[in-house]
Amino acid sequence: NDIQTIRVPGTDAFQVPCDSKFAGPGWAVIQRRVDGSVNFNRTWEEYRNGFGDLRGEFWLGLEKLHLMTKFQPHELYIQLENFKNEHRYAHYRSIAIRSESELYKLSCDSCAGLSDHNDMAFSTPDRDNDKSDRNCATDYGCGWWFNDCVDL
Repeated sequence: NDIQTIRVPGTDAFQVPCDSKFAGPGWAVIQRRVDGSVNFNRTWEEYRNGFGDLRGEFWLGLEKLHLMTKFQPHELYIQLENFKNEHRYAHYRSIAIRSESELYKLSCDSCAGLSDHNDMAFSTPDRDNDKSDRNCATDYGCGWWFNDCVDL
């Protein structure tokens, strides 16, 4: 993994890990969870600002995601690997994250696999913005663009 500096017009530059191993060059990594060394049960403020180690487990930060997608939509590539070394992935086009005043809503055009998350506000244990009667972020111990909670 390589760390690159991103410059978005009108903002300070920031660092983003990039990966070319799975999907080819040019992919910014926005979250990495590998070994449980970082607790993802965090507050809204922590998800807004980002946390963890860019070379290990981390969340890049909602504000950075918003800035990265503010001027043009981006693609999203999700790579999953289990402890049996089995890989799954999903590739979505035209992703944007709205501003904090819009609760960092996820916008996704033509994203069948993400349709339940499209136009959903981001939720954290301390800011429940999902459509469920429960707090999905509390149930799952992490923030995400939850629509409803699913019993696992």
